[in-house]
Amino acid sequence: MDRFKQTFSSKKWLAIALATLALGIALSLVSTAFLTFSNIQSVLVQASVTAIMAVGMTFIILTGGIDISMGAILFFTSSLFAKIMVETGSYSMAFTAAIGCACLLGAVNGLLVVRFKIIPLITTLATYTMYRGMAIHLTGAQNIPVPREMGFLGNGKLMGIPVPILLLAIVFVLGLYLLNKTRFGLYVKAIGNSEQSARETNLPVNWVTILVYVIGGLTTGIAALILLARVGGLQSGIGIGIEFTVIAAVVLGGTKLSGGSGTIVGSVIGAVFLVLIDNGLNLLNASPYIYDIVKGVVLLAAVIIDKVSFERQAKHLLEQKALRIKSTSGVA
Repeated sequence: MDRFKQTFSSKKWLAIALATLALGIALSLVSTAFLTFSNIQSVLVQASVTAIMAVGMTFIILTGGIDISMGAILFFTSSLFAKIMVETGSYSMAFTAAIGCACLLGAVNGLLVVRFKIIPLITTLATYTMYRGMAIHLTGAQNIPVPREMGFLGNGKLMGIPVPILLLAIVFVLGLYLLNKTRFGLYVKAIGNSEQSARETNLPVNWVTILVYVIGGLTTGIAALILLARVGGLQSGIGIGIEFTVIAAVVLGGTKLSGGSGTIVGSVIGAVFLVLIDNGLNLLNASPYIYDIVKGVVLLAAVIIDKVSFERQAKHLLEQKALRIKSTSGVA
């Protein structure tokens, strides 16, 4: 039993992986259409946007931060791409400008957090309003169709594999490598565990903080272009509320909201889990108004689980410290 608990403690993504598997089995029993190849592929394509953004959000939350502006960055990136395509017809120019701007907006978030020491929640809540207003001003709140060839990014295939799934795989592998195999990844976790200790050991806290928000912007930019291609054009409601779905995916995947501990594997599985809920409700012909209620409940449950887990871990550490003190006193 202790070994079983140890495995779950070291690999927190196992819990959401088992929950996803259980949900998949339940849906396959309820509907024969669930286990079809086309439906599974559709689930992964739908999950790609949230999962790609979740990779970036994982880095941010691991430092103890959060980015509420991701949905607005997605909207502005989509708006900029569509506007440039309409006015110039240059796909490469639109792509470069959109991804570059997404990274820039992420960098602005990081700079504001670092420079003014404002809580990331408040900072990104303010930039959410600002970025969304910029997008509406840019497009005049108009729906803008994108060229048909743009659809390849959201609906095309390479070697029989949907492009969104391929892009998710690339972002996932790069994120995994960056977090687990580089010094930058160690710095990210160290800052989340204790920013003060990280500063005392001369880690580049400010630069790392800015860079995680840049990564969040980059992944959001990629996700924005996939979503834009899948929808077929810019819509004024695009990106609204998606940041909360992304946060839910990350927390469900085992990343602590307080930072310092988490996994990209869990975040991606968490995104798939949330899409499975949507897919299951759709297969059951449930009312579309229930979707947001279910997601809200799931997010609330994830936050409660995170808090309970944190309190148990803190209690365990205090008990261990008390035992060490008692042991030392006994020896003396």
